[in-house]
Formats: sequence, structure tokens, C-alpha cells
Amino acid sequence: MRFATPERRAPRIAQRGQAGKEKRLVLDLKLLADVGLVGRPNAGKSTLLRTISHARPTVAQYPFTTLEPVLGVVERGEERFIMAEVPGLIEGAHRGAGLGLTFLRHIERTMVILHLVDGSRRDPVADMEAVNGELRQYSEELAARRQIVAVNKVDLVGVRERRADLERTFAGMGVQPLFVSGATGEGTDDLIARLGVALKERAAQASEVAPAPMQPEVYAAGVTVRREDEAFRVDGGEVVVFAEMMPVEQEEAREELWRRLNRWGVTAALRRAGAKPGDHVRLGRVELEWRG
Repeated sequence: MRFATPERRAPRIAQRGQAGKEKRLVLDLKLLADVGLVGRPNAGKSTLLRTISHARPTVAQYPFTTLEPVLGVVERGEERFIMAEVPGLIEGAHRGAGLGLTFLRHIERTMVILHLVDGSRRDPVADMEAVNGELRQYSEELAARRQIVAVNKVDLVGVRERRADLERTFAGMGVQPLFVSGATGEGTDDLIARLGVALKERAAQASEVAPAPMQPEVYAAGVTVRREDEAFRVDGGEVVVFAEMMPVEQEEAREELWRRLNRWGVTAALRRAGAKPGDHVRLGRVELEWRG
């Protein structure tokens, strides 16, 4: 059907297969998730993920319990999304320290980042800035992605007592944090609701971006014509590939090839190069006479 025309309803042309190619590839797996959960080691990311999703990551009271990314499906009310927990990030993560470089790539394709900070730490704000610094050095685009900040361990007396001070400190940075407890589930409903809103906003922004118009195939782009002995050599692009796949030993196939070359502007390029009817034209391994 590719070669059928109103004049030639049943063409007797079958293209050959294209010449094979061999490549050595290094594949880099990047998980797909809606929300990327980041923070310093022992911030309580695994505990929070267990509480709000169906995931069951390992939880223990020591850093780097999580040694590989964990995906969890969060379902509550009308909200449903996938969250990816990334192992704790430390200084130098963008260079590979603490397995950071190995796993930072897994949040590259997330739409929203949930930044979990440990409210029981001496300076949670400094912890957040350190992690964001690692994100920035790894990828400016990733650092600029929408973030939701949550202060964890609000169930602890010390964190609850300093909540007002932390809110003021974060507000001075333009951040409105949520206070949650991964252990008890306190505040997680509000967290999931805010994440749902942020995801909807990102989806709406993505839909507003007009898709690039489809570009027609321009086979003659990059095509060059030069003299070669007593013939003319055509180089470049899909034109040569197409010619080599055509069974030019058949008259019908030769006519079809010249029809395509004329439509793609190759015959005009041949004329500009000084070619005349009767001259031989070479396209890759194919050589045929131009009838003009």
C-alpha cells in the first residue's frame, strides 16, 4: 500500500530490509514516580512511606537503612499517586557520596519533590539547605522543581514545643512547612492533600504547553551531490537509505525511486551540479542512469 497510487493500484514493489547496525549501549534505569521523597539519612522517610502507602520499606534506628529506591502507591480519598523514596542524601551526594549519585537519577522524572526534614535535629533548616544544595549541584532543573516541605516527628515533645519557632524560621525563607509524624500518622492527611493539589497544578501546567508542530520528512535536507569519476554521487540522509532498499533491477521500482527523488528535491540538486539525462547517479551501493 505504501507504493500504491491512483494510476498504479497494484504495485509489484517490495523494499529490501535496511542494513543492520551494531551498537554497544549503557542503559541507565530511572524509576517513574509522581512524587520523589528526599531528605537526610534517618529523617524518617521509610517510616512515613510505610504509613501513607502500601510500601513496606525496612525501618531501623540507624542511617542508610534504605539502600535502594522504594516505590509506594499512596491512596487516600480521591488522591492516588506513586511516591519514590530515595536513600538519605549527605554532603557530596552529587559526586556519589552515600550512594547519592546512584539514586539521585531516580527522582529526575518525578513531578513534585517531598522534602522531609527531621524536626528533632538541631538545625532542620540547615539540613534542608544542605540537601537542596546537593540537588542543585546534581541538576539545576531538579533543584527548581516544585517542593513540599514536611517537618517530621511532630509527635515528639521537643519538636512540638519548637513548632512555632520552626514555622517562623521557614516562613522567613518563603516556605510553609507541614508538620507530620510518620510514626503516628499525624498530619499525613493534610500532606497527601497538598501533594495532590501540587500534582494537579503540575499536570495543568504541562497540558498548557503547546506540542511542537509535526515536521514533514525532509529527505533532501543535508543531501550533497558531487562528481565521482564519470558519474554523480548523492550523499546524505534518508535518501541513500531509501535508494538502497529499493529493488532497482525492476523497472517499476526505478520509476518509483526517481519519482521520490524528484519530489524530495534531489533531481533539482543534480541539475544544479551539472548532471544531464543519461548520466549515471550513485546513491550508496546503488547506481542507475538518470533519464531526466
